[in-house]
Amino acid sequence: MTRSSSPALALARNAAPVVAVALLAIGLWWLLSATVYQGKGYLLPSPQEVAAATAENAATLAGATLSTLKEALLGYALAIVVGIAGAAVLAQSRLLERSLYPYAVLLQTVPVVAIAPLIVLWFGYNELSVVIVSFIMSLFPIINNTMLGLRSTSRNLAELFALHRASGLVSFWKLRLPGALPHIFAGLRISAGLSVIGAIVGEFIIGSGNAEGGLGVQIVFAQGRMYTALLFAEVIAATLLGFLFFLAVSAIGRLLLRHWHESALGS
Repeated sequence: MTRSSSPALALARNAAPVVAVALLAIGLWWLLSATVYQGKGYLLPSPQEVAAATAENAATLAGATLSTLKEALLGYALAIVVGIAGAAVLAQSRLLERSLYPYAVLLQTVPVVAIAPLIVLWFGYNELSVVIVSFIMSLFPIINNTMLGLRSTSRNLAELFALHRASGLVSFWKLRLPGALPHIFAGLRISAGLSVIGAIVGEFIIGSGNAEGGLGVQIVFAQGRMYTALLFAEVIAATLLGFLFFLAVSAIGRLLLRHWHESALGS
């Protein structure tokens, strides 16, 4: 009985502070809307007004959230493939790293707004352009953290593999890549949220490829209509989407690491 209930109790203990802070924030929000911003719902709607707007526009919100989720997932998946493969190549040679890594940094520092016209020119006002923006925003943390992990291989273990005449490919698959997984998942967690932000920013700038549009498109429409309650609902939906994306990646990382790495032991 005790053993079966302990995970639930641990989950409750971990969730209690988060729930308490959320309830405190909602209470402060309601207090401000009922006092300072009373009668000014166009500036700060009450939680009840946001809940009513959410219920009234539930179908549109659900469709927009799914559209943004699909774009973020595609951009994120592409960033994982390109980021891990690119980092694996760069980590093989210091010369390659010095030659190509600065361009990965430049890709991260160029404002998306500045290159959005080029993306639209090359790919059009469609979903693909939004996916590319999401990909660009989520790529660098994966490259950076994967390279850090591959460069952090234990020297003693590397010498042990060399002593047994292991090939470079065997050393990579059986030593360097598994040892880099904690760093890789650290980058994946960062990029999970950035991919959602990238998709929404892309929708702001480019639009969307379907009739309704994702959360970014709907936020622009709600702002234009001064429908602040719906705007709040859409911002909350976007925030929760990024948060759930982060939690999903974190859970996968714990499952892969919990039996052998200190960062996830006991998770």
